[in-house]
Parts: sequence; structure tokens; C-alpha cells
Amino acid sequence: MRDDAVRMLLGPNRAGWLARNTRYDPETDRLLVWNIITWRWCPATTENILELCPLSVRGFGDPDDIWKDVRRKASRQSYDPQKCGDAHIHNEEKRREWLRESRRRKCLPERIEIFNVIQGRWVVVTQENLAEHYSRSYWEPIGLGKAWEEIEAGAVADPEAELTLQAHAEFLGVHLFGTLRETPETPDERISIIAEEFYPAPEEMEHTPPPSPQLPSFEERLDARMPEVLEIWAASQTGHITSRLVVEDLLHYQWPLSTIHQRALARAMRQAGWTSRRNAKMRFWVKNA
Repeated sequence: MRDDAVRMLLGPNRAGWLARNTRYDPETDRLLVWNIITWRWCPATTENILELCPLSVRGFGDPDDIWKDVRRKASRQSYDPQKCGDAHIHNEEKRREWLRESRRRKCLPERIEIFNVIQGRWVVVTQENLAEHYSRSYWEPIGLGKAWEEIEAGAVADPEAELTLQAHAEFLGVHLFGTLRETPETPDERISIIAEEFYPAPEEMEHTPPPSPQLPSFEERLDARMPEVLEIWAASQTGHITSRLVVEDLLHYQWPLSTIHQRALARAMRQAGWTSRRNAKMRFWVKNA
């Protein structure tokens, strides 16, 4: 469990955070701050600066003074909606560490609390408000539904253990071939000899490279990001929501798509409440009223 102490960013670290996560929109003369939890550029004011700028950056003080200080030291780079602020994707080990340190269950009344990194305090979370307080950096790879299951359990779900050779045989015997025939307990030496031939020598095992992690498939990306992540992401877009933009920017998948994947994307978009439209230049998606 975390000690709740706030580690303040000072000097170059604070300046670096502001350079990465603040922008100036010359068209509206407004300062925008990147919400590191929801991954959205948000117009900042004296009223909401405490909800956008992390406590470790702004420090303690009067909101008016904090607003003036942040605005004075913020980056003057022009706002580009296609460029994000800090949006790191954390792996399973980081998620497990976060659950151990930044999630707790309380009683009387019973509730689940997580540590909000912007506000610098513990907040009560439900499945409905989870995206407001749990950084997208953690739940992006698995989706909000799976993230809530982990937070309820307080642990990352362990992958299912692989079946042994005997378990596979029993499964096939029961489900494919009917009743499993009884076999003698004495092992067949011929089977042992054949199996041994396939085991690599110890010196070969030392040089065997670890298998490359398998990237999520297109269908898995759709399941993880539709419709919850789509709604949050779409709210930060200012231009037309094209299929290519959804695939490359939201799903982080290569374009163009195969015909099968195009149909899967179109079906997922329609189920999420979007309709395809087109003008003289392009085809795009609009949210149903």
C-alpha cells in the first residue's frame, strides 16, 4: 500500500511535464491541459485546473495562484488534436504493482477506493466512474470491463494453466470419443523413449531465445475498445472520424484492412451507435443522435 506522500516535481522535471502536457490554442486564446487519466486535451480554467494538473506538478495553494503559475510556465506550442501528451501503455507487471499499491477495499460502508494521481487522494470508484479516476495507461490494453474485474478482485487474473498430456488425453477421450478407455498404470517404455527424443539437450535450451510476445489480434482490439474506449477517444477528436483514423489511432493497427476486418469494424461501429456518412471527399462515421 502506498504511503500517500506526494512526490513533487521540481525544476527540469516540472518544466518537462508542462512542455509535454500543455498546449496553447491561438484560435480561442485558451490553455489546454492533457488529462493523463482520460487521455484528452481539456480547456483549463481557474475552476478546473485542480482537476487537470496533477498535485505533484501544481503543488498546494490557492486555485487562482496555481492557474496563473501554470499558465505563465505552460508550453506555448500550438494545439494539435492529433498529438497526445503523456500516454504510456503499462504492461501486466506494472498493472499488478498498481493494484498492490493504489487500490484498497474499505468497509462501513463497503467500497473500493483507488488513488487518483491528479487529485493526489483516494477516491471511491464504481464500474460507472472508473474511467474518470483509473489511468487509461493501465486499462487500455485490456478494456474497462476487464479492468473493473481486476480492481474488484485486487489482482491481475492469472492465465489458465496449460493442460498436461494426460489431461489432454482425458479431455479428448471424454468429449470426442465417448468414455475414456482404462489404460494400465505401468508406463509404456516405447512412449517414454519417443518422448525423450523430442526434448532438447540442456545446452540447447540455454541458447533457445524466449518466444516473442503475441500482439493482440484485430478482433481482440475491437473487443477491448468498443464501445467504452471509442466514446472517450471520439470526444477528443475535432475532425471527421474516418475508418482509417479509428484503425490507426484508436486500435493501433495497420491500414489498409482486409475485407473481413473491414466488415468487423463496420459491424462494431454500428453496434456502438455510429452511422457511416460520406461527402465529396471522404467517407466517415457520425454518432447517432
